[in-house]
Amino acid sequence: MEKIKSRRKNTVFRFWIYAEVISGTVFGSILCGTGYIGILKNIAVSITGIMVFVYYYGLKNGKMVKAVLPQKAFFISFAVSNLLVAFTAVTDTGTVWMAGLAAIAAMDGMGHAVPCHLLLMLQYLILSADAAKNNRIVIFYAVLGMLLAFIVPEIKKRRMFLYAAVIFISLTLVLAIVLSGGNIKEVWAGRAFLARCIAGDAILLAVSWVTYCIKRQSSRRKKYKLQEQDQKILAALAGTDHMLMKRIKHYSEALYTHSVKTGNLSCRVAEYAGYNKNLAMAGGFYHEAGRIYENEDYKEACRKIAGEYAFPLQLTDIIEQHGGKSGGVVSPEAVIVMVSDGIIATDEYLVRTGKREQVPDEKLVESVFNSKAMKEKLGSSGMGQEQIEKLMDFYINNAFKEEVNL
Repeated sequence: MEKIKSRRKNTVFRFWIYAEVISGTVFGSILCGTGYIGILKNIAVSITGIMVFVYYYGLKNGKMVKAVLPQKAFFISFAVSNLLVAFTAVTDTGTVWMAGLAAIAAMDGMGHAVPCHLLLMLQYLILSADAAKNNRIVIFYAVLGMLLAFIVPEIKKRRMFLYAAVIFISLTLVLAIVLSGGNIKEVWAGRAFLARCIAGDAILLAVSWVTYCIKRQSSRRKKYKLQEQDQKILAALAGTDHMLMKRIKHYSEALYTHSVKTGNLSCRVAEYAGYNKNLAMAGGFYHEAGRIYENEDYKEACRKIAGEYAFPLQLTDIIEQHGGKSGGVVSPEAVIVMVSDGIIATDEYLVRTGKREQVPDEKLVESVFNSKAMKEKLGSSGMGQEQIEKLMDFYINNAFKEEVNL
């Protein structure tokens, strides 16, 4: 059954690649007024390139085809670049025709972006009037596309796209100067072309950034999709009568009280915001559970607790992030636990030092939300600014009003 599905997937992949490239070839040929014989010749050359392309993707039982995720987005991205390449038959589009390539690089990585670029370059050679007149422009696009395929997949954080944009635009200018033999006058004479390419570069990086964000959100949703069994485990964990909560209480009344307050507050906030209240409550209850193993490394203790009580992945991430884990996906529930913990801990400290009455609830909550570390977590959680502000208002109005039943 698995082999049949794999063959079907490979067949569908080949069909769409052939259909897209041949359609682009015919469309581009018609745009530049090529006769029937010329169109057939162009199709023949395109088919040769497609055959090499699908052979590469068919190696090792179609391993590369299986790695294309999601396949529909891949086909759409490739079709966009094919269509834009067709327009180079009648107009200079600068680097914009690589937009689909930029999306593929961000979505599927260099291993997919490079062969796609080579096939698109073949299309460009067949259809573009400039390609026949100027070998340097062919080298320019070939190298630039390869650089795009190498640079984009290495960007692991959203803020790195700004650096990538500077690097890529700089490389565009340097490449233009190198290909002109260092003749600045020649480069200046072609400034209109360069301006189109630089504008195109900005579009390429924007497409990459949007694709990266969509991929990241999709990854977060997939990773944090709770199964039915996970829901049952969380429901059991989100109770003060659970064995682990009893161990925390036996270890330290103070830690138990703090954990219950954090869990209950996190639950109320998650319920208000429409997130998983059991996950938020359990996260609040056990965010410092690793402390019961006081003679062990705290990070290792967190992992030990998670394994011992079969925590779902989502809950494990929450306590590991609290235990100093850097990077990774941060769920909204994890952020709620972090904010709730910060507010409860600050409130407890001010009460102990006799300064609580001097600090208004609003100021206390805002100080937690505005801390540098919390801003980074909020930014990576996928919450919008409007949603963050609503959460802040909820904390201000509700965090200190309800007594917690311990």
